[in-house]
Amino acid sequence: MRLTRERRRLGIWLARWLALAALWLGLSDSRATPELIAAGGAGLAGTVLASLIARPGPPRTLSASARLVLGAPGLLVRPVLRLVPDTVILARELPRLARGRPSRGGFRLERASRSGAAASSAGRVACEIWGSLAPNRYVVGMDRRTGELFLHELAGPGPGSG
Repeated sequence: MRLTRERRRLGIWLARWLALAALWLGLSDSRATPELIAAGGAGLAGTVLASLIARPGPPRTLSASARLVLGAPGLLVRPVLRLVPDTVILARELPRLARGRPSRGGFRLERASRSGAAASSAGRVACEIWGSLAPNRYVVGMDRRTGELFLHELAGPGPGSG
């Protein structure tokens, strides 16, 4: 049992290191020896820091992610569906801003799904980050009692928002 747990921890550690080193190499877009060394060092530093802040006990992130996906599918699909319409809205707004006219954007509240995963702190952060994916909006925060998203739209409400 203990050997299995140690192997699992080592596997998680190696997966983190590989992911962070691959991220470094992907961002640097180079396979030169100095970049490979830097990627290994950055991956090592990130993995050590992640290991220091990891909470004790079995990992629960997969179960929380599954609850979020199953409990709020609309929350996950909506930003992806808004990519093209929001890009069109911003493209129409750009000439208006170039002429010196004020933006029609502003702050508003939007009702979000209240799944069990979205009620946790990590779930609220995930909702804020994922909700800010659409180019026309930025989620400022989420009310933990009502589940409403406080967001800013750069060019006003787009089609299908609400």
